Amino acid sequence: MSAGLTYVVTGGCGFLGSQIVDLLVQRGKNISEIRVVDTKLRGHSKSPENSGVKVKLVCGDVTNMAQMTEVCAGADVVIHTASLIDVFGLVSDVTLWDVNVKGTETLLQCCLNEDVTGFVYTSSRGAVGPNRRGDPMEDGDESTPYDSSNQVIFYNRTKAAAESAVLRWNGRRTNGGKILYTCALRPAGLYGDGEWALYKMWRDFGVDPFAGPLTRLSHPKVKGQISYVGNVAWAHLLAAQTLVTSPGNAGGEAFFITDDTPIGSDVTLCSEICAPIGICWNDTLVLPLWVLYLLAYLLAFLRFLLKPFYNFVPPITPALLTLLNTNFYFNCKKARRLLGYKPLFTWEESKQKTREGLMEWKTREFSQGRG
Repeated sequence: MSAGLTYVVTGGCGFLGSQIVDLLVQRGKNISEIRVVDTKLRGHSKSPENSGVKVKLVCGDVTNMAQMTEVCAGADVVIHTASLIDVFGLVSDVTLWDVNVKGTETLLQCCLNEDVTGFVYTSSRGAVGPNRRGDPMEDGDESTPYDSSNQVIFYNRTKAAAESAVLRWNGRRTNGGKILYTCALRPAGLYGDGEWALYKMWRDFGVDPFAGPLTRLSHPKVKGQISYVGNVAWAHLLAAQTLVTSPGNAGGEAFFITDDTPIGSDVTLCSEICAPIGICWNDTLVLPLWVLYLLAYLLAFLRFLLKPFYNFVPPITPALLTLLNTNFYFNCKKARRLLGYKPLFTWEESKQKTREGLMEWKTREFSQGRG
């Protein structure tokens, strides 16, 4: 029997990456080693002794060519989830581009240099839009026309540029004469039973989510889309396996990834999920939407005035309001057809698992008192 495959998962200690690694160990086929790469190594489940899969933690930065060359040496498949996510302007555009775009290109070059033949990129629905006009996309697919030329936030521009690079590199010949096959997955917003970074964001803005209903910035009738992190992780595993066994099905392709989480207001769904730990949102907008936009533009102007002296980060921006108030959702028929994707977890299972994880998180987070 030939040796199993070696996988690399960048961002492998993150919210999505850790789920991908766990599923690779539990359900992966013909895998001997998984290299979990992250800038911060933390709290990752170990491979069961009887799984036969070696899980190796590697501290590495995707922008570092030397580190990524070492990581990719002898590997067969790279699943690239590492990315900087920023919708508020906390991170400079230069840094976002360096990590999200140049880091992806660095990793692709390392794959060619080291004869890696499969590359799965975690893109985003943000690679498509919304655009600054707030043009809607309703039950769209990968071929639905949409003007993505004027992205509402710079983060989305970086995801679009990185995805484009990944798909362009499909079919290139490696140094050893093999072929690199690439694909990109576009999940919507994620929820699930993992590290809850949302609380840290609230804390940074001085908001106590347990003090009462949180401010709603999106209209209750807006239709958006979120997906359970376990289902998105499962799609990554299937995409990787398809690149190995049937590269013609996935190579050079982008796939929207969704599940049966109801289409609707993201805030309403989050309120339903978070209810057991006492976090909820108001049922209606805190102010009329036009007033919120006016306030957001005033805060943006204030930020511009203060920029030479202080990095003022407003809690709301025009871009954020557009993101939250644009109908934007897709179907995953293409992933079902070409990847054999079917969600592992139903909406009810996803909701229950997330609630249990949040209750464990709250108990652990506040076991010595909140603050």
